[in-house]
Amino acid sequence: MTIELVPVDKDNREVLYSLYQYYYYDFSPYTGSELGIDGRYSVNLEHYWEDPRWNPYLICAGSSLVGFLVILFENLDTEPDPTHVIYDFLILSKYRRQGLGKAAAVQAFDLHRANWKVAQMSVNLPALHFWRDVVDEYTSGQYTEQFREDRNKYIQSFNNRG
Repeated sequence: MTIELVPVDKDNREVLYSLYQYYYYDFSPYTGSELGIDGRYSVNLEHYWEDPRWNPYLICAGSSLVGFLVILFENLDTEPDPTHVIYDFLILSKYRRQGLGKAAAVQAFDLHRANWKVAQMSVNLPALHFWRDVVDEYTSGQYTEQFREDRNKYIQSFNNRG
């Protein structure tokens, strides 16, 4: 199935807000996040459309919406050697283990020639395994990984500038 990354603009931001409910739910075992009294997680994404460093995308497969990802231009002001980060990433559980997440990640990496970082909470073993596999295959093993004790996260770093 073909993956398409669709930029999220202000006109379709409510779709992203809805998807973030699933994202927060998926992460709640690791973060302890609780639903509000209204039955929703508190989400404020307005900075995505106020700051050009934030780049949210819907992930579509054919006519299905399967998730989203957000690319942060971490140091946009340091051209010509930028660092980009996969900041948030979600494939809905129904679509997992079908290669769609991997295809979306590769497509995201291919959008920009840059230094890249991807981080995972150390307790989120499914994400850690997924990103290690994706980054290892994408880079043919040419990446570094470090554990940030202060953040309790693993971070894979690589460069696809050629």
